[in-house]
Amino acid sequence: MAEMTAAQVKSKRMVYLALSVVSLLFLGLIYAFSMFAAPMCQVFGYEKAAVGLTFNIMMITFCVGAVLGSQIEKKLGVKGTLIVGAAMYAIGFIGNGAMGGNDVMFVYLFYGVIAGLGVGVGYNTVLATTNVWFPDKVGFSSGVLMMGFGLGSLIFGTLATNLYKGGMDLHVIFMAIGVIGGIVIAISGLILQRPPANIVALMCPEKAAASGNTGYDPADDDAALKTPMFYVYWVWAIIVIAVGLATIGNCASDAQAVGWDEGFATLLVGLVSVCNGLARVVIGMIFDKTNVKVTMLIDGLVSVVATVCIIGGFMLGQPVLYVVGAFCCGFCYGGVPVVASAFSRSRFGAKNYPLNLSLANFAIVFASLLNLLIQNVTAGAPRYVVFGVLFVLTIIAVLDVIPFSKMFDKGVAELEERRKAHAAKAA
Repeated sequence: MAEMTAAQVKSKRMVYLALSVVSLLFLGLIYAFSMFAAPMCQVFGYEKAAVGLTFNIMMITFCVGAVLGSQIEKKLGVKGTLIVGAAMYAIGFIGNGAMGGNDVMFVYLFYGVIAGLGVGVGYNTVLATTNVWFPDKVGFSSGVLMMGFGLGSLIFGTLATNLYKGGMDLHVIFMAIGVIGGIVIAISGLILQRPPANIVALMCPEKAAASGNTGYDPADDDAALKTPMFYVYWVWAIIVIAVGLATIGNCASDAQAVGWDEGFATLLVGLVSVCNGLARVVIGMIFDKTNVKVTMLIDGLVSVVATVCIIGGFMLGQPVLYVVGAFCCGFCYGGVPVVASAFSRSRFGAKNYPLNLSLANFAIVFASLLNLLIQNVTAGAPRYVVFGVLFVLTIIAVLDVIPFSKMFDKGVAELEERRKAHAAKAA
């Protein structure tokens, strides 16, 4: 893209931000699974446990798709990558609507694998493209984008389930989601562009000056997987995500188990999505005002409160306590992708941001596996036992922030020295 003025950047990037949020609303339907699970069991005739596995498959393929998207973009650019993601998204949902009732394996294939890959490709490309337009407000842009992703299940998931309850055929609903969502994502691919090369100089002149105004940032040379701090970050992210997955995937059934009726249980899924979405904006603002260390600590503490409240809700028979815990779960889960996005961009630079973002989000794979392991180990035990295990892990997550902070401070200090050395050499 040709060089632009700061005013032109501010105008164009807000248009891109709005377009990206709309795309992410559709991509965020990945989290509407708990709303779709019961209708699929009723219409397709499958057992709850068999259908429930789809969510974990989708979480894993979502992360794989994000990594693939970062590599596809190097070959096809933003436009080509989003068209690929749109096609997979459409095929996944349309295929699930057309074939899902024949065998549960088709649900795994279309909804779990193909749609999951498409969401991952689209999600990573949209975020990695739009966030780079906001080097001065990386937490804000990440938060707004993540809000769109988090609210997708509330807005379109609720609409889809209401249409089903109103008599619309579930097969048609899935196919409509695939067609409309695929078109919206493809349109975003035709419009979104990478920012001009001088974006940092325009929006963060002090940062550009620190690097000698050459457009080069030493952070671009740091590979996430070769940085020990990144793995310490992963420990925190995996645990907090696991807490969220344990709630999101079973929210409706757990709410009924503690005493809520089916109507409120369904509503609660949407309300948790609201907390998920709001958390992404709040956490983004906290990140911009403080730093990644404070943000991780706050989000980790919320995950501790979440597990305590849910345990109390089950053991004491207090439905309201469960709702508070579910809200906190939605909040802490919503904060992780914002931290991942902002942390990857601010610490490892813009050059390899798509790859680093996908690697940061790959924690979801390990969190899904951890969640499955806990579910299997505690099979047959009361639900509060699951959250008892997660409570212990959340304490570890909070304590993990201590070594992360020390490593982060050391890394940032070394990075600043490299920037000063580069600036001096450029002068």
